[in-house]
Order: sequence, then structure tokens, then C-alpha cells
Amino acid sequence: MDESSNDKCIFRITKINEQRQLRAALAHNLRLENTPNINTGLSHSNIHAKGCSTIDACMKRYESSIEGLKIRKNAVLAHEVIITGSPDHMNKLTKLEHIEYFNAAARWLIELHGGKLSNLLSFSVHYDESTVHAHILLVPKINNKLNSRAIIGGARGRLSELQTEFYERVAKRFGFTRGVKNSRAKHEHYSELKNLRSNLRTTANSLALAKIEHAKIIDELDNSKRVLTHVQNELKQIRRLEYTALKARIAQLEQNISRTYRTR
Repeated sequence: MDESSNDKCIFRITKINEQRQLRAALAHNLRLENTPNINTGLSHSNIHAKGCSTIDACMKRYESSIEGLKIRKNAVLAHEVIITGSPDHMNKLTKLEHIEYFNAAARWLIELHGGKLSNLLSFSVHYDESTVHAHILLVPKINNKLNSRAIIGGARGRLSELQTEFYERVAKRFGFTRGVKNSRAKHEHYSELKNLRSNLRTTANSLALAKIEHAKIIDELDNSKRVLTHVQNELKQIRRLEYTALKARIAQLEQNISRTYRTR
């Protein structure tokens, strides 16, 4: 199959090993942080699963899902899955077809992750980036245990198997094709992308703080100028008063001298 095909389905799955990493993913997916490279004017079109629109609500689902489980120190706590497709084909689908595509993917993923809806932590569809896509977070809970290996596996070929299964079970009926197996095409790893985004956010925050500090300095400078102008005006007034008082004293002395001479 031609690797340049513009109707490929896209399926990405990554591991989440820490709760802070899970919270960061939720903050991004729910648009609760400053996210670069999005069209904020379209963010109102984003869709979030009912009951999964806040970090607290999603974390409550997570806590409920893992309640009673023994969590290993190096356990994978969740999987994040990104579902989309080649931009050309995604643009051909209607919004209803987008939702049907993402819902079908979510149902397949829930089945893959133990079959319980409670293992679904969040489901967000983003319309405010260049290509519509879905972020789906799930707990890898199989037979009442956290078992990411049972889903993703340890073999290098397992991801390719999952991509094939996703194509056959979900994407095929929406007109997508499967990408070339074991393709050498380079895809930027999602964790690297997140790091780049994190660095960009840090830079943006630093720039924002610098702008705030600059504004403070300008305000302080303006205040200093106003104070200096006030002091200069006060000095001028004092000088005028001193000059007037001095003239009055001289006039008084001249009068006294004049009287003294007249009395002689």
C-alpha cells in the first residue's frame, strides 16, 4: 500500500506511570492549561465525555477503578490513546461520522482494557487543532489487576498487531486504510512531542512573566517621573515663596531705614 496514502487511520498508545503524568494529560485534554498551537476560537466545539470534564472527576474515576488493587512501584497506571486519521480523509467525514468513529474506537478500547466502562477515565474530542482527533485515557485493568503487558505486550510487534486490529475492528468501516506495516516512516514520539510542548509552555510562561515585570517597571518609572515632577514643582514653589519673602523683608528694611532718616 502506498505510504503516502491520504486516507490512513492513525492509532497511538502510550503508557502513563505516575499520577502527576496522568493529571498533566488530563489538563491538556480538558484544555485546563495554556495549550500552544490551538485555535481557542474553536475550543467550544471540543467534546468531553459526560462526567469526565474535570480533573477531579476523572481522578475520582481512577481512584474508584484501582480501589483494592495492589499497585507495584513500576506499574503502568493508565494508557493514553490518540485516535485520528489522515487530514484529507478526516475532513471528508461529517461531524456525526467523527463522533461515530471515535465512539467505535472507545468501545473497542474499553473491551481491550477489561470490558468495564469504569476503566474509561476520560474521552475528549478536539476540534481546535489542525486535524480533529480524540484522546482516550483508560486504566489497563485485566482480571482485577493492572496489566499493561496483557494489552500492549512486551514484543516489538505488538503495536503493529494493535494497529491492524484497530483498522479491522474500527477504522475500516469508516473508509480508512491501514498504513504500511513496519514502515520506516519516522513519527515523532508522543512523549517527545509532549516534552516539546512542555518546553514551549515554559517559554511562553517565562515570556508572560517577563511582560508582567516589564509592565511593573514601566509603571514604577511612570510613578517616579510623576514624583520627580511633583518635587520639582514643590521646589519651584518654595523658591518663589522664598523670593517673595526675601523681597518683602528687603522692602520692610528699606521702610525702616527711611523712617529712621526722616525722624532725624
